[in-house]
Amino acid sequence: MKRAFILFLFPLFTIGVFGESVSVKEGDSVTLHTDVTDIKTDDEIEWRFNSTRIARVTGNNAIYDEDVKFKDRLQLNIQTGDLKISNFRITDSGLYKFEINSPRVSSEKTFSVSGVSYTGVKSLSVLVGDSVSLHSGVPELQRDDVLLWRFEHQNTPVAEINRKVGIFNTYDGPDERFRDRLQLDYWTGSLTIRDIGTSHSGVYEVDIRSGSSGYTTHKSFNVTVSDAVKSVSVTKGGTVTLLINVTEIQKDDLIQWIFGDIKLAEILKADQRFSTYDGADERFRDRLKLDNQTGSLNITDTRTTHSGLYELKIRSSRWFINRRITVTVTDPGLSPAAIAGIVGGVVGVIILVAVPVAVHVNAVVINHRRKIAELESRRKSVRLLLSDF
Repeated sequence: MKRAFILFLFPLFTIGVFGESVSVKEGDSVTLHTDVTDIKTDDEIEWRFNSTRIARVTGNNAIYDEDVKFKDRLQLNIQTGDLKISNFRITDSGLYKFEINSPRVSSEKTFSVSGVSYTGVKSLSVLVGDSVSLHSGVPELQRDDVLLWRFEHQNTPVAEINRKVGIFNTYDGPDERFRDRLQLDYWTGSLTIRDIGTSHSGVYEVDIRSGSSGYTTHKSFNVTVSDAVKSVSVTKGGTVTLLINVTEIQKDDLIQWIFGDIKLAEILKADQRFSTYDGADERFRDRLKLDNQTGSLNITDTRTTHSGLYELKIRSSRWFINRRITVTVTDPGLSPAAIAGIVGGVVGVIILVAVPVAVHVNAVVINHRRKIAELESRRKSVRLLLSDF
């Protein structure tokens, strides 16, 4: 006798995804993705942090449980159930669990989120003409990753990368303020703004959606651009200070001062290393003094050989700044007062030598008249001396 077995199939699916690991820098934001495309009205959605419920979706409403820890820092998407945590704190580290229950599907997904301490500032002050690189914080973008850079919360991006569909673009912006100024790193997604101007001051945001891990990291940079003199003049023998325009060096900063191909000074704050160098020809020997607090560089007892282009490089985990400052060292011997004195002396010499050697006098007189004529436009007093002569 054969027995018949009847198998009843119910449209209920159970999906479990465990152990997604996410690292978030302190102060950044992160979005945990559920992979749900459309929540139905009878779906029950919950988010828990270390077993304590922190948010849920009921009907078409997002409800947040009273938890002082996350006060005003959670944002729940009622269409997908994605959870965004803003201004991440170290105490937010832990296990986040998403659950969805309905007559059609039962699913859960967990994320192990860890916070990384960051002592640096997210506000950046630079000068007009600087070149600034804002770091995405990603060592290398993966094929499924999607990156978007935005300026001042605009919907349209200023740069984007989506390798899967072959997008790698920078944009000028609606008013073309970024025209020919943006450079995007293909591997990391870091954004460089060249020859920055005051119109580029504002908030820059980058969103990086990890296609394989199911979360999005958000970083923001508040950039202030100030108009300042980028050329400095100093009299020979004087002291010139090249300012770095920061109040205090951060822990992860690497600062370098460069003159031509000569590295003059270097600060590596993490190792407490503060160094100055004389240069191969020792033209800066015993002349450099580095401010260990701000990174500014003093050049004492200057010479005309110190004239030229000085380059400042500031590199941190969040950005890279490249600045150029032109220094001109003037010789006091070429000042207007000195020129007048030299011209008076020249005239006296001509008178003294005029009698003994006639031929030589003619040559000297012609030679010095030529020099005086060259100085005529520069000193009014010289023209008076010439007329007397």
